[in-house]
Amino acid sequence: MKKAQSRLLIVIAILIVIFIMFQMVHEDHENPIPKQVEVKKADINSKLPYTLQVEEYDQKPETIAYRIWFDFIKSLESDGTIANPSFTRFTKLSGDENSFVVAVVFQVQLPEETQEIDYGWGKMQDDRVVPTIVWKLTINKAENLTYTLTNIERTTDTQIGLPPVETLEEYRKKAGIEEPSESIDYEIRDKTLKVTYDNGQNWQVVPVAIENLFGGGSNSSEQQLMDGSYVITPEITAFVLNQGMRVLVSRDKGKSWNEALVSDQLPFLRMLILGFTSDQDGYLIVTGDKTMSSEVHFIFKTNDGGQSWYKVGPVDDIYSLVTDGGFINDQLGFISFGEYRYEGQPPRPNFFRTTDGGANWERVEVPIPEEYRGYFTVAEIPTFHGTEGTLLVNQGPEGDYLGGKVLAKFTSQDQGKTWSFTGLVDPDGVLRAR
Repeated sequence: MKKAQSRLLIVIAILIVIFIMFQMVHEDHENPIPKQVEVKKADINSKLPYTLQVEEYDQKPETIAYRIWFDFIKSLESDGTIANPSFTRFTKLSGDENSFVVAVVFQVQLPEETQEIDYGWGKMQDDRVVPTIVWKLTINKAENLTYTLTNIERTTDTQIGLPPVETLEEYRKKAGIEEPSESIDYEIRDKTLKVTYDNGQNWQVVPVAIENLFGGGSNSSEQQLMDGSYVITPEITAFVLNQGMRVLVSRDKGKSWNEALVSDQLPFLRMLILGFTSDQDGYLIVTGDKTMSSEVHFIFKTNDGGQSWYKVGPVDDIYSLVTDGGFINDQLGFISFGEYRYEGQPPRPNFFRTTDGGANWERVEVPIPEEYRGYFTVAEIPTFHGTEGTLLVNQGPEGDYLGGKVLAKFTSQDQGKTWSFTGLVDPDGVLRAR
């Protein structure tokens, strides 16, 4: 009897073991353990050399490098290695037309799937984007329009190949530009214009009807004056009025005012630039009669603190739109007409200078470096700190160098007659953020 019971227990135990093993095999089949993919480290140069034929009009090394990089990076995108590539800039570092090195700064996104090959793209963000990848591309010319990418060198220098770069704060400090005083301001409330010189503790009413202020009728809320139509400093405060073009001036912080006629024979106006270079000397640049991309301009000056005005200039035979203008002192002045083109060359600054108070003007050549021609085309009015002048040149309507946010900086030692390129100014921090 005992033997029979023992055999039965053994059979039951065997059946239990068989059942457990069956369950385990079944569960393994339903929920297989993911296969670990071994990530193989590789050098991006293993995919080189890479040859491409460019277009006949592709002459600049940066353009050739872009064509090759674009085609090469698209091949990586096609095989699933990367996704969503985009570049920031291409900058030539060295070489000649037959062999050169160009730096490219770009970013890619890595796909969700685990990659079998890791080319060392760099640190990935939460959105799987790898930003600010920097490659130095070595490119050799073959026959005709064929070029070969022979080597890629990775670097962490995100400002590689760039000239000296300043922030807007650094530029202002070096140029001797004082920040506007936050304690000086104006306000328009209940159709009354007021000014303050002590951060709003006290306000002086300006004796003028709002409808006579330039810019008052152009703003639906009538809360803002037209840019360039006023000056507010402790020494002199002035507003341009549209009553036949008059200027209302106070030299005692708004306690008393003097109104003077500038001209009563002006066309429909587009731009005003009012300024004073001393307590006596001032200027007013007026533009109008705009038709498409042309207009007329007028220049007026005062030497008695705004009590009377007289006409000087204008710049002869120039009818382009004015973009900026002003005087450094009573005799030295500048005016910018945006950009101009000459015989199929890239656009350049259309920039003029006077040394006799505006009676005569001459064009100033701004020596844009070859690699930046066509990008930096619109000159601002320079500033002078002692004998040294500083000029910023903006990117024009078609400027897209580094997203169109960066300016070119020039300096002069001869009152703005000649200029030298000295670097870039990065007002929005687009370079330092990369």
